[in-house]
This record gives sequence, structure tokens and C-alpha cells, in this order.
Amino acid sequence: MTDAGLAFLCGTDLDTYDPSGPAAFYDSSPVLRHRYRKVADWTGVEAGRLLGRDRARTGTREGALIGRLALATAMLGIHDVLAVHNIRPGVLGGLGIGTMVASSLAGALPRDALIRTLADIGGPDEPNRAGALALAFLPAGHDPEWYRDALDAGIRYSGALGEDTSGTYRVVLLTGYGDALGRLAAEAPTGAVRISESNPVTVHSPLGREAHGRMRRLVTGLPFTAPALPLCSTLEAKTLRTADDVGELFLRNVVQPADLGSLTAEMHAHGTRLGLVLGPSLPRNLLRFPFPVVHVECPADIPRAISAILEFGVEMSPAGHSVPHWA
Repeated sequence: MTDAGLAFLCGTDLDTYDPSGPAAFYDSSPVLRHRYRKVADWTGVEAGRLLGRDRARTGTREGALIGRLALATAMLGIHDVLAVHNIRPGVLGGLGIGTMVASSLAGALPRDALIRTLADIGGPDEPNRAGALALAFLPAGHDPEWYRDALDAGIRYSGALGEDTSGTYRVVLLTGYGDALGRLAAEAPTGAVRISESNPVTVHSPLGREAHGRMRRLVTGLPFTAPALPLCSTLEAKTLRTADDVGELFLRNVVQPADLGSLTAEMHAHGTRLGLVLGPSLPRNLLRFPFPVVHVECPADIPRAISAILEFGVEMSPAGHSVPHWA
């Protein structure tokens, strides 16, 4: 394993997406504005919509599209802003959409191909039965699949996020149809099942088989290459080495449960001493990591990241040792 030092974590939209941080970056950073212009050129979705304008007038299917693109654009752009400060990752990984973004940041897929793939994945599998994603909080001593007996045909276990920062709860992901998750949330103790209103999809489970079929068709034509930087899987403790590895991860990511613990353990094995979470993609101060973590969501987070880099003795890579990112 390499001594990576600094890890970049690209999360998924586990709660209502807050565009205020990316909007502040947009106002202050020409680099980030460039990224939004490029995404607008590739997709026809204007920067204003990616930054949350006119959201109230957006339908479910269109909202899902804009949500995917908004989160991916924010993570790509914040990566580029950090690069201006000579803050570059030694290892990368992600969860959900972040898996795909991390693959691109590692040099395994051009950014235009990534964004067009996210635009083409499609909306909810069944327009009359929208999907949903939920966080479930279980007592720490319980098995992460504790809810299995409570799950009906419309709900599946879709991932383990590990323990909360206090060690009191084990946090898992549930996915399924919104009506079924709603019933489960009503029956569970108050606050034990928190449904994300911003995710009208089923992910990381066999319920995503239609999306899996779409992804298989898309992956066939994608120009994957071997990652130029260490890229860790979100499905098991594994570092991806080849273009085929990355393509397979894109496919499996749709229908297999995620495991944030395996991802961060693999990052830790690479010598990670500090992780930066890009964009509003994982809840702050909720999850326990095997290394210190700083969330970079707005310009005020840059000094915090620099301070943490100095505090934990992370050696930055020379400017030439990074994946080109301006395209």
C-alpha cells in the first residue's frame, strides 16, 4: 500500500441537498464557475438550476436529474478549488453518486462522460411508485441487518455507514418504495428511520434492477481507463486497478449494498491520515471514521482543511503529480 496521506471522500445525497455552500464557492471562485459552465454545456442545465434556483417548480423526475448533476458538479468543482491551493488527494473513494465522481477524479473516466452518464441514468424506476432512501439508526450492538424481519417486498437493506460519532448507534441505509419506507418510519421509534426526500430512487439493492439495466447499456460505451490514483471500492475492502474494475463497480454499485466501513478501512490501509469530504454529500458530525475528517462545502472550510493538513502532518503531492482536471 502507498502512504496516501490525504483521502478525498465523495458522498451521496443522504439528506436534503443544501446548495448554499456551492453557491458561495460559485460567487467567489472562477475555477468553480468554470466547472458549472462546462456541465451546462454538456447537459443544457444552467448553473442557476444546479445551484438550487426554481427548485419548487421542478417535477420529481427532473428534480432527480438536477439533484444528481448538482451534487456531482459541486464535488468536481470543489476538488478543482482545492487543487488551486495545492491540496490534492493521495487516495479516493465514494458512496453512491460519489463512487462515480471519485472514479473520474482518479482519472478512470473523463468528466464529460461522467456527467453525461449521470444525465442519462434516468429518473425513478416506476413513475407511479417513486423510490426513496432512508437512514436507520440501530443500537450499536445490533446486527446491521436487524431490520430484515421488518422489511417487506418494497424495502431492502442497501448499505452500512458504520457507527455514529458517539458509538451509540449503528447507521444503515434502507432503500425502497416511498410508501413502504413511510410505513416503516411510522412504526419505528421516533427518529429511528429518517427518509431523505431528495432521493426518489432505489439504490444499492436488487430493487434497482431497471437502473442496473440502463447502467449496463451506458457502461458498454464508456471510455474507462485504469485509475491514475488509488481508487477504493465502496462495496468491499478493495483498491481498483484496471478499467474493467471501474466498469464493474459502476454496475455493481446500483444493485449491491454499500459499505462505508470497508471503503474507509481500505483508505486507512493506504496510509490515510486525513480525509476531506467534498461538497454537501455526507452529514456533518454524524459518522465515525478511522481517520480525522474535514467537510469542505463552502469557502470558509478551506482554511479548516489547510489547518488540518498541517496538524496531521499530511505531505502534499507536487503540482505535477495529479490528474488533469480543467477539461
